[in-house]
Amino acid sequence: MNDGIYGKTFEVPIIKLDEFSYNCTEDNVIAEYPFTLVLNGREINTFLCTPSKLEELVIGFLLSKGHIRKIEDIISLEIDKKNRVSNVNIKQVYDNDDMEDFMLNELNSLKYNYIESNTSIYVDTIYEIMKVNLNYSRLFKETGGTHSVAIFENNKEIVVCEDVARHNAMDKAIGHCILKSIPLDNKAIVVSGRISFDMLSKVARAEIPIVISKSAPTNLSIELAKKSNITLIGFVRGKRMSIYTHSYRIKV
Repeated sequence: MNDGIYGKTFEVPIIKLDEFSYNCTEDNVIAEYPFTLVLNGREINTFLCTPSKLEELVIGFLLSKGHIRKIEDIISLEIDKKNRVSNVNIKQVYDNDDMEDFMLNELNSLKYNYIESNTSIYVDTIYEIMKVNLNYSRLFKETGGTHSVAIFENNKEIVVCEDVARHNAMDKAIGHCILKSIPLDNKAIVVSGRISFDMLSKVARAEIPIVISKSAPTNLSIELAKKSNITLIGFVRGKRMSIYTHSYRIKV
């Protein structure tokens, strides 16, 4: 850490205590990497993230917040790991306020992204890809401190991203697809944690038609999924799931 470069994990001394004994030992903990985004000369966000896939994180964040709509909107993007900063210049800043505020204000109006996608997915495929996505990575096994987000086309894994924060993991996965010019309108996004309104708003901005989670959605995420024509599936565990919205995309 002397020059500002982080690893993904840190080794720290701990005392392990159980009912019968205690031991002085060491433990691997997940890194929180402070990483500042400067957009067109203005500091707009500081991430606390896992220091990997930083370009993807920045691109996904810019899309999910409405600053860009496609990769061509970016003029330049520089990652300075030593100083923990990204300097980005884009063609224009779209006149959309913070995405969460924008979507909250528009929930009861007609001004939201309505995703026109007839893509579908089989029930058995959902169980299969969730099982794959829950095969814990080495980083999770070492630290127990990461969330994962994966993007699939049917049962084909396109990308899987991890981060200490689930919002960052989602931005990284979306950013990877934007960076590689991979279309998202026929994909499913698989999330290890709960689906909150701000998580679903990122999906809506990226126009991904299917969201799959092992955990719970919130009421506002369900409302936004209804209005955005997103199929929202939660509590995928074993051979069970709960379909909250637009079940027509689910095939038996």
